[in-house]
Amino acid sequence: MTEPLLRIEDLAVNFDTPSGVVKAVNGVHLSIYPGQTLGVVGESGCGKSVSALSTLQLVPTPPGCYERGKIWWSAKGEPPVDLLTQTEKQMQSIRGNDIAMIFQEPMTSLNPVYTVGEQILEAILLHQAVGRAQAIEIAVTALEDVGIADARSRLKTYPHQLSGGMRQRVMIAMALACQPKLLLADEPTTALDVTIQAQILELLRELQIKRGMSIMLITHDLGVVAQNADVVAVMYAGRVVEYGSVHDVFDRPQHPYTRGLFDSMPRLGEEKHRLRTIEGNVPDPGNLPSGCPFHPRCRDWQEDVQCAQAVPPLQEVFPRHWAACWHGTGCDQGNASLADIPPVSTTA
Repeated sequence: MTEPLLRIEDLAVNFDTPSGVVKAVNGVHLSIYPGQTLGVVGESGCGKSVSALSTLQLVPTPPGCYERGKIWWSAKGEPPVDLLTQTEKQMQSIRGNDIAMIFQEPMTSLNPVYTVGEQILEAILLHQAVGRAQAIEIAVTALEDVGIADARSRLKTYPHQLSGGMRQRVMIAMALACQPKLLLADEPTTALDVTIQAQILELLRELQIKRGMSIMLITHDLGVVAQNADVVAVMYAGRVVEYGSVHDVFDRPQHPYTRGLFDSMPRLGEEKHRLRTIEGNVPDPGNLPSGCPFHPRCRDWQEDVQCAQAVPPLQEVFPRHWAACWHGTGCDQGNASLADIPPVSTTA
C-alpha cells in the first residue's frame, strides 16, 4: 500500500492566554496520500488552521505550545521524519519547497511595499539553485500557469493594484513556484465572489492533476468539499469527529455534528420554512465541557451512556469510515488506524 505523504498523530496545540490555557487542537489524527485532496471542514475556531500551521511549525511559540503529537512527513522515498522535531533551518528547506501554504486573506499575506515579482522571486531564489534571470522566467511561468495575462509586466505591480481574485492567483503562483508536493490551502476563496471562487477552485484542480500534487483544503463550505475533495475530516472543538471518503460521509454521516451541518444546508427541490440549526454555541476552548465536547448540543445525548463522562475515541464505524461518538455502530474490522485509508485518485 502507498505510504501517506503526511500523517498527523494525536496533535495537541495549546495557547497561553490571560484567562488560562486554550486547547486549540486537542488530539487530531489526519493522513494525506500522494495526489489526494483532503477536505478539512468545521466552524471557525475548531482548529483547522492551527493544524495546518503546525505542519510548517508556524504557530508562534509562545504563546502557542505543541503539547503532544507527531507530524510525519514522507517524501523523496526517504524514511518519514517528524516535522515537529525539525530545527528552524531544516524547516526553512521544507516550507515553500516541499510543503507550501495559501493563506486566507491575500491582501494581508502579500507585503504591500514589495512588487509581486519581488515576492515570488524571494521564494524561488531561496529554494532553487538558479540565478536571478532564470528565477524571473520561473516566476513568469508560475503567473501564466495560474491564468494571469501579460505575466511579465505583472511582476512589476504592487498588491494594491490587483483585484482580490488576481491577488489570490498571485498567492497560488507564489506557493506553487517551487513545485511543492503538498499544498495547504486555508480557505483560499474567502472574500471572493462566487464566480471567482469557482475559477480559483478549478485552477487548483487543474494544477493538482498536472503536477500530481496533494492538497489539504481547509474550508467551512460543505459544497466546496463535495466538489473538490476525495476524503473529508470534520472537526469540532479541536478534534476530528468524523473522517472518511467524501461519498461515505455525505451519503451516511455518522456523527451528530456532521448530520447537523447537513441538516442546516438548503437543498434544491426542497421547500422549508426554516432551516434546522444546531442548538447552542461552540464551547469555549479554554473551558471545554466534560466528556464529548459536542454533548451539550447533541440531539442524541443520553445520560445513561458515556457522553458527559469520557471523550469518545475516533473509531471505525464502517470500513474506512471513522466517527468519534459513543452512539457509533462499529464494524467488524475494529479500530483500524487512519494511516490505513487508501489513496484516492483525484482524477476518478
